[in-house]
Amino acid sequence: MRTPIRTRLLVAFLLVAVTSAAGLSYYFLQELESFALRKLEERLHTQNRLVAELVSSAYLAEGDSAISRGESDEIARALQAAGPEIFSRIRLLDGRGVAIVDSAGPGGADVDYSHLPEVEKALAGGYGAATRATDDGRVGIYVAEPILADGIIVGATYSSASTFSILTLLDTYRLRLVVVVVLFVVVTLVITEVLARWLSRPLRELSDTASAFAGGDHAVRAKPMGSRETRQVAEALNAMADEVERMMIELREEERAKTRFVSDVSHELRTPLTAVRGAAETLLDGDVPEDEARRFLETIVRESERLSRLANDLLTLQRIEGATGELPLRRVSLKVIAERAVEGLQPLLDIRETTALVDGEAPAVLGDPDRLQQVVANLVDNASRLSPPGSIVHVELAAENGQAIVRVTDEGPGIPEDALPHLFDRFFRAQPSRDRLSGGAGLGLAIVSAIVKAHAGTIEASNRPEGGSVFTLRLPALHDEP
Repeated sequence: MRTPIRTRLLVAFLLVAVTSAAGLSYYFLQELESFALRKLEERLHTQNRLVAELVSSAYLAEGDSAISRGESDEIARALQAAGPEIFSRIRLLDGRGVAIVDSAGPGGADVDYSHLPEVEKALAGGYGAATRATDDGRVGIYVAEPILADGIIVGATYSSASTFSILTLLDTYRLRLVVVVVLFVVVTLVITEVLARWLSRPLRELSDTASAFAGGDHAVRAKPMGSRETRQVAEALNAMADEVERMMIELREEERAKTRFVSDVSHELRTPLTAVRGAAETLLDGDVPEDEARRFLETIVRESERLSRLANDLLTLQRIEGATGELPLRRVSLKVIAERAVEGLQPLLDIRETTALVDGEAPAVLGDPDRLQQVVANLVDNASRLSPPGSIVHVELAAENGQAIVRVTDEGPGIPEDALPHLFDRFFRAQPSRDRLSGGAGLGLAIVSAIVKAHAGTIEASNRPEGGSVFTLRLPALHDEP
């Protein structure tokens, strides 16, 4: 099982806090130790300078090059008397680096310090200082200053003192440090727990939302909260959920449409098949007069042709709606298309005693000329079939808002208002009885709509105030290069 992000954040915050605290503590302790050493060295240096000046002026007469025994005893008594007020150990060294006076007592006299580097620097006329660890683990500071008599180095003052180190400080206050560290860890743990919960809450919300959505609750949405990144993830998740929900709705609608399509096809096939079967069974029974037999055979032929037209229309619709850019598109003149469609329907128009006129001009479009001619021919055919004898069907061409317009108007009875929203649906008939008698299956306008959509256009139907209907076809126009 993978570690939750809250636990990871908790561990990360705790490690960062402890590491930072340890590093800063070590740094400040080092700085504190360095500061204490510098201050102690400055005090020892000042003290040595003062003692050297006093010894040089008070005990070394002009021309003297050493301190006498009586003077050394007097200096020793003075240093021992001042011992409680002096924080360091002071030694007076002769010119060879041997102690002649030691504030620690007579036992410190006659000790040779000439081998120490700080003493060597002082006896050479310079300032000597050194830092060394003491036996008790503290840090010792050693400072040596030359004593001059008429510009001649006759000895040196040598002082030393000790101060704390990090190790001694930790050892001295180890109990307090343990308590402080435990309190720090507890407080840090509480704070990091609160921060981890606060920071991981938006991610937990996203996880719960995603799990609920994956479990089938497609209405659930994430609430954008937290940092900018988590808000963006929430918005992306919501957008994905919206898209998935939309696709599922479309799939359900498509499934219902397929079910309805199969039902409609079955319904359309049932009538001609029943007629063919009934006529065939009657003929098989025998003893049918010749004129009756001929009538039954004509029914079989007529219904068979109807089945053939229905199958062809379905195949045409399937090819158009299933096309993915296979249409042979080229520059097409809608005026030429309209004139050819009317010319092809002329014999039928003569039988129906109607006239079709093509008026106006429209910009060229990019399309399949055969399919576009099929659209215009279908519209003109429908208009002439529903128009009374002696009427005129107008095919008007125009340009509007960068689109090529084709309007087919008739002088027929118009379209029922309740039929307008469904006019381009498959198998829909505004006048069922008349269309069935004429052999229509309700697929003509569905094919027209599919062809227009394949050309990135639109088609709509409406009724004219003065009577009749109008079909308006809109296609993207091609603009001539300047």
